[in-house]
Parts: sequence; C-alpha cells; structure tokens
Amino acid sequence: MKSQIIYGIVLLITLSLISITNGQTAHAQETQTVKKELPAIKTEQPPIIDGVLNDACWQDAPKAVGFTDERTEKPAKNQSVGCLVYTDKAIYIGLHLYDDMPDKIVARQTKDQTRFQGEDWVSFSLDPFHTHQFSDRNFFLVNALGTKYAHLATGRAEKSEWIGLWKTAAQIVEDGWIVEIEIPWQMLDYPDTNKPIRMGINIDRGQQRTGEKSWWCNLGVNEFRENDGHWVDVLPPRRKRELKLLPYLIGGINETETSVRATSESRWEYTARAGGDIRYEVTPQIRLIGTANPDFDNIEQAVEGIDFSYGERYVPDRRPFFSEGGNVYRLGNSFHSRRIADMDGGLKLFGKLGKNTSIGTLGTYHQNNQNFIVRASQSLTATSNINAAFLSHHHRDTGLNNVGYLSGDVRHGKFSVGSNLVQTWADESDGRNGFISLGYNGQIFQPYLSAFFVDPDFVNRLGYRPFTGYRGVGMGTFIKNEWRQGFFRRISASVQSQISNTYEGKVFRRDLSISSLILTHSDYALAAGWRGGQFEEFSDSVFSIGLRARASDRFNNVGITYNWGEQAGERIHRISGNLNLRAYGFTAGLTSQIQWHFERRYQQILTFTYDFSPALSLGSRLIWQAEHVNVYFALRRSGYAGMDFFIILGDPNALEFKQRLVAKVIRAF
Repeated sequence: MKSQIIYGIVLLITLSLISITNGQTAHAQETQTVKKELPAIKTEQPPIIDGVLNDACWQDAPKAVGFTDERTEKPAKNQSVGCLVYTDKAIYIGLHLYDDMPDKIVARQTKDQTRFQGEDWVSFSLDPFHTHQFSDRNFFLVNALGTKYAHLATGRAEKSEWIGLWKTAAQIVEDGWIVEIEIPWQMLDYPDTNKPIRMGINIDRGQQRTGEKSWWCNLGVNEFRENDGHWVDVLPPRRKRELKLLPYLIGGINETETSVRATSESRWEYTARAGGDIRYEVTPQIRLIGTANPDFDNIEQAVEGIDFSYGERYVPDRRPFFSEGGNVYRLGNSFHSRRIADMDGGLKLFGKLGKNTSIGTLGTYHQNNQNFIVRASQSLTATSNINAAFLSHHHRDTGLNNVGYLSGDVRHGKFSVGSNLVQTWADESDGRNGFISLGYNGQIFQPYLSAFFVDPDFVNRLGYRPFTGYRGVGMGTFIKNEWRQGFFRRISASVQSQISNTYEGKVFRRDLSISSLILTHSDYALAAGWRGGQFEEFSDSVFSIGLRARASDRFNNVGITYNWGEQAGERIHRISGNLNLRAYGFTAGLTSQIQWHFERRYQQILTFTYDFSPALSLGSRLIWQAEHVNVYFALRRSGYAGMDFFIILGDPNALEFKQRLVAKVIRAF
C-alpha cells in the first residue's frame, strides 16, 4: 500500500511539471535579466586563422566586452574581448584574453578532443535553437597552444571527419593571449529557415593561475543557461545533407589452445575481419548512425577497481557507437550501455522534430539478444523539460524485458524539482522504481531532499540498479567557496544521509557521509572524510584522508589516500596512490591500490605513452592484480583527419597477457 502511495505521488509530480510550466514561456524567463546582444555581421572577407587579429573583418566586428567573475559577480580582474562574424560557410570568433602576467599562462594539452584540466582555456558556446537547454548547446574550447575540444549538442564520435574539421590558432602575446576560431556551419545542427533568427551565445574563460572563471554573460557558479547572451538577426545557410562512411579492416595472429587427448596444445590462428560505420543526415536535424560487425575487442575499456562494495560497481563505457549521439540516450540509471555486451550490428536515429522536441532511437542485434530504445524529450521552458522513453531487451535465455521511463525537471530561480518514474515488465513481474528530489541551487550552499523506492520485482536488464526492494529518503547539502588570492583557493564539503528500509520493514541502509576538500593556490589538495551507518545487518565506519601535490596538473602530479575502519563486519585498511609524469614527449602514470579486508588484494595500473606527434603515439597499459597480470602495447594514429591505424600487441581488456598481434586501419569517406 505504501509503495502505491509513493508511486502515485511521484507520477503526479512528474506529470504536473507540464501544467506547472504551462503558464510560463521562454520569453518570460528571459525578461527577468537584461540580455547582452551581438548583431550578426556577415563578412565577405573571412579572417586568416593565424592567431593575429589584424584582419579587416575584426576591425568593424561587434565586440563582446565586460566579463564577470562567476564567483564574486564583479568585473573580472583580467578582462577579455571577443569578436564575432560569419559567412555562408563558417562562423569566426576572435578573442583577446588579457593577462597581467603572460609569462604565467599555463598551456599543457596538445591532443585535440581531450578536456583541459589545470590550464588556461577559453570557450565559445552556441545554442542555435535558442532553447537554453544543455542538450542543444555546442561549445568549443581552446587553450593557449591552439589545442581544441568540441562538445556538439548531440554528441559525436572522436574521428575528426565526424566531429567536423574546425580550425583554431593561438599565441601568447605581451598582454595576454589571442585565439582565432573557424567553425563550419556544416558541423552544427540549426533551424532550417529563410528568415534571420536569434541564437544563444556566450564566452567563458578559465585562468589557472588565479582560478578565476569569467563569463561575457554571467551564468553564475550553477551555470543558469537562460542568462546566455543573444546573437541577433543571423541567417544561417541551407544545410547540406551528408553521407559519411567509416570502414575498417583488421588482420592479425593470436595463439590459441586446443585440447588433444586430455592435453592442451598451442597453435597460431590467423584472423581477418572487416566492418564499419555509416552516418547519414536524413533531414538537416535528424541523422542515422549504423554499424556493422563493430570492433569492440580493441577498445581500451575502463578498469574496475578493487575497493570493497556491497553491490555491483559502476564501470563507464568507452565504445564509440554508444557515445555517438550519447546525449540523446541519457536516462540515468535506467540505461547502461555496457549491459549490451555483444552485437553484430546496430542503428541509431536521433535529432530534432521541432525547436523544442528531440527524439532518439537505438537498436542492436545479436544472435542471442536484441535491444531497442526510443526516447522523446520536450523542452517546456528555458528551465524545464519532460522526457519519456521505452526500452526493450530480449535474450534467448532470459526472455523479454520491457521498461517504460518518464522524467521531468523544472527550476524556478534557484529552486529545482526533478523526478522520474520507471515501470518494468519481465515475465510475470511488473516492478516500479521512482525518485523525486527538491533542491536549492545557491552560490555557496546547495541543500537537497529526496525520496525514492525500488520494488522487489523491479527488473531492468538494460539499466544499472545493484539493489531492489527498498524505499526511503535522502538529504544533504553541498558547500563550496573560492578565493582568487591568499592561501586557500577552494574549500568544499558535503554532508549526505540516506535512510531506507526493505518492503518488509527491516533496515536496508542507514548511511551518513561527510567529505571535505581544501585546495591551495600553491596547488596542494587535502581531502578528508568519514562514512558510516548500517547496511542490512552490518555496521560500518570508514575514515579517509588524502593529499595531492600539483593537484590540477594532469600530467605531473602525485597523491596518496589512506582509508581505515570497519566495513561488513571486518576491519578494513586501504592505501591508494597515483603518480603521473611527463617530459620530452613521454607520459607515464601509475595508479596503485592495496586493500586489507577479508583478504589482501592489490591492483597496480601502469600506463606509458610516447607522443611522436599529437596524432601519432606509442602506448602501453599494464594491470597487475593478485590473480592476474595483463599488458598490451599499441602504436596508434587516431583522432585526426585522414587515415587512422592501430598496431596492437596483446589484448587491452583481457585478464592476462595474450600472445596476439593485430593491425587495424580506419578510413573516413
């Protein structure tokens, strides 16, 4: 009876999001704040992308000025100036990023499509449909070396020809640094129109030395996207539909074992394989992605840790087919693509049916299992949306499992409400899962209150749900503040609690966690925390403390963490450490973990890379655990325009080293 009441409440709140926001409009949201605007200026002489702002088009281009520190909400100490023009082929951005200490500008990353960490960067964001939803937002980041990273609204694979061939150039000058960017229209989704329209735009900048993040139109620390600026009266060109192919060829040799008269013999086996992907734009806003005989064996997946967990650990998926258009298929814990382990082929169709309506479908086929997903998303206002999805999984051994999904989010000012409801049908079970959360998105304090339930017969074979048969409430708060000068750079803390029982009324979890982090301007980080309570019949209490040096430098850093206490009725001690070094093109990383609990376990992960160029590198990964040791080596040219190739010795995802040599070639057309 209680679960039916909770189910009804969650369903009512989710559906009421439509009526709550029905009287609001995106225009009403936007009039709350004075908007900055840039007129759209079309030029006949586009700039040369060389990192010098001496082109004629920049002289008369509209200027984005008056940048604001998102934390202090005051004018940024180091200001920036942005210029924006366009042609029928591309959008051009010129940026002068002033810095009173140009010799301390930090630029480390040289590989495109790798997120920047601990260095100076600038980002141009574009919302072509002017919905202010993150799902419609494109942003283009560049560091002071001209290295670039693009996040496109629907998500794209890493191959440059599929992302789009955009250009950047940057240089450090006596009063800061300069960036020029060229973004072809063809790599963007935008409205198909014959009349000038308004798009959302913004520019933000990160400065490593001070930690200052500044915006042209300040979105604040919580990045309220309805406060973006406007690009007014822009007339984009008619979009050309494209067909792109990405075939691959694999040839190799590996050692296999065969049993002959109760003995095993090794022999060498030669293999050859072909497959590929296809990308076709059905309409200017809807694209089809297909894959045939995909190669998942040679993709380096994330490594599951050895730290103790009562349930299954979550391990992310790195396979390109599932990341392509991945923004469309985000359903929280209701879809975890690693559940689809084997497939012979797959299709995706995703994009926009209208300005505020998006849709996506995904289907995969294997002789043992078939999977299908369809999802629709509707933006109601700039700060609210509703999503619905249907998932179907059929396996030869376990039968049919269907899942219905409904979620909604709404925010008014700094207050937000989010909820979802999931219904499953598997054999004779029809379990449900529901969640609702209320939060306050303050500048320093972000408290929340939530309620949830998972029926005992809830079955979603495409989702990630380690436990079933419990219900309860959660509450907590996140605290964070930053300082631009002085000893402290950032201090953050969180207090979170969860209280839940089984459907029979027994204790499922009584959980309280406290964590804190101090980051100094000298780039040291100190973390400390405690987590304790009860899980079923076990009482837990685990402390942790960790120290990192050069905490923001992803290439050269060192850290160590120690955990101790009691978990699952046994004393636990765990020591974790990491060391990363880079010099003269060599990059090496070591992650080590030793745990004394029910038994002693250890895991060491050593990675090594030598970069011949940003595109060409030699890499290796060694994983050493108590039971197994695996190592593989790979020479690869990837991520850039032209032909990609991989020569792999070993198996990147095996438990133990395999005598295996594979060559793979990929070419985009």
